[in-house]
Amino acid sequence: IIAPVVMITACAITLGALQSRYAAINDRLRLMTRERLDLLRSLGVPIVPVMPAGDAAQRGSDAYAEERLTEIDVQIPLLLRRHRLAHGAVLAVYYAMIAFIGNMFVIAVAVATSAAAAATAALIVFLLAMAIFLAGVMLIAEEVRASHRTIQYEVERVLRLGPHTTR
Repeated sequence: IIAPVVMITACAITLGALQSRYAAINDRLRLMTRERLDLLRSLGVPIVPVMPAGDAAQRGSDAYAEERLTEIDVQIPLLLRRHRLAHGAVLAVYYAMIAFIGNMFVIAVAVATSAAAAATAALIVFLLAMAIFLAGVMLIAEEVRASHRTIQYEVERVLRLGPHTTR
């Protein structure tokens, strides 16, 4: 039983490092899209807002501010969904840890009593803890997938606003 606990710890450390790296890339992409929008504004490049025709003109508003507000309004629900997924994943991992700790007590009872039922219970509790941990990993994998959609939306939207300088 110790080997799987060591493997779970190694996986958790690796997953933490991967999430940190992924978050850094995510943040960098957001900064770059924001920087592009600011540069377009500083150069005086008029943008064609990607919003229903006439909305900004009818209100007499700044097209850049309107564009950013539109992006934010679309992204907030996406970010809230990601937050719920991450929250669920964190709770699942904590519940798995509680189950693994409980498993150690069941193993202690099984060893102390040499009862076959206690050994079977230890296996069942261990498998339950693994299933809970797997649920947490699946939730965080879904959050990573959703974060890609959020970033892709913002980047593609800002790239459509002004002159294209891609080579």
